[in-house]
Amino acid sequence: MSPEVIITLISAALALIGAIAAGVTAGRSARQTHELERLRRQETQAESAERILHQYRDPLLDAAHTLQGRIYNIVRQDYLKRYLHCGDPDEERYARDYTLFAIGEYLCWVEIVRRELRFLDIGDVERNRKLLGHLTQMQHTFQSRRVQSPLMIFRGRQRAIAEVMMVPTNAAEGPRTECMGYAAFSRRLESDAEFASWFAQLSADVDVVARSTDTENIRLFWMQRELIDLIDFLDPDSIRIPSDFRARLPEPTQDPHDHEAMAAKTRRS
Repeated sequence: MSPEVIITLISAALALIGAIAAGVTAGRSARQTHELERLRRQETQAESAERILHQYRDPLLDAAHTLQGRIYNIVRQDYLKRYLHCGDPDEERYARDYTLFAIGEYLCWVEIVRRELRFLDIGDVERNRKLLGHLTQMQHTFQSRRVQSPLMIFRGRQRAIAEVMMVPTNAAEGPRTECMGYAAFSRRLESDAEFASWFAQLSADVDVVARSTDTENIRLFWMQRELIDLIDFLDPDSIRIPSDFRARLPEPTQDPHDHEAMAAKTRRS
């Protein structure tokens, strides 16, 4: 074999080795670039989720506190029994309307938070995953049919009530929607038949709650305790809501998510 042929073969071999090495390097570089881009997207999603939680934490916290406080007064202070049919039209209207508003306001802010978070991959963001866990727990308690207790709202109706409570902010930046205030709610409840229809069953349930025992109102106990859990999560250092305003109702004897307990109740019914 002539020297020229040998040199040619060696050059070809070196070129092949170089091409393979370049391909390996390019592949490794592409994978690294892809991984870095994935991490950047994940970081951006985490930052977006944290920004959303920061923006909506206070109104969600306030709504949760309003509803748990209303429930506590109904159960422990017999608020509805004292004022729902007291003979004073203004007091009676406020007792009913503000109870409905407290429910609607909470559902509204929950839906707003869900809408803002729905396009983000927050599976690896522990704090936001825990938030959605609290909201989902409360959603299930509202819709649970495991006991015959008033104020049952199925998921679709929860979201519909939230939707009719929303009002646009017309802001160039920040929250695009917020919940209407109590005055606007009360006016629409009286003047807008379509709007009022979404609260008709809840309004009837308010009367049922007023004349029911603690056992019959067990859903309220679950709701109030779960709302306190949400408040503790959103405000762990009790900066916005002092610990003195977080009294829990006694733990119910039946868990709303206890399938065996409900199965036994169903068999007895």
